[in-house]
Amino acid sequence: ATPRCSARQLVREALERYGLNPEDFGQFALCDVVGRPGGVGGGWQGEHLREVGDWERPLVLQELWKPKAGWSRRFEIRRRQDLERAGDGGDDGDSAGEWGRTQPPAPRPEGWWPPGSG
Repeated sequence: ATPRCSARQLVREALERYGLNPEDFGQFALCDVVGRPGGVGGGWQGEHLREVGDWERPLVLQELWKPKAGWSRRFEIRRRQDLERAGDGGDDGDSAGEWGRTQPPAPRPEGWWPPGSG
C-alpha cells in the first residue's frame, strides 16, 4: 500500500490477501477507529469509529491527523450492513455507546475528483 491508495483499493487488497473475493469490496468499508489502551485484559479499546470514504487516502489521513497523546488509531474493515445497523440504533445523541456515533464519509466538494482518477 502507498499513500496514493484509496480506501477502496485497500479493502480490495485485504479481501484478496485473506482469501475472500476482492469483487465483494462494495460490501465492506474501511473504518478509522480511535481508541486507547485499557480494554479487557489491558488490550486496546476503540472509542470512536468513522467510516472512511471510498475515495479517501487512509495513509495520508494517518500521516496528517495524529490522535492526541494517550490515544491511537487503527483501521478496521467492517461490513457495510453492520455499520448501517449500528447507525439505526435510535441513538438520540445523549449516549455514545461502545463506539460513539458512526460517522458517514465526508461528502466530496462539488466538481472534485481524486488525483489520478481520470
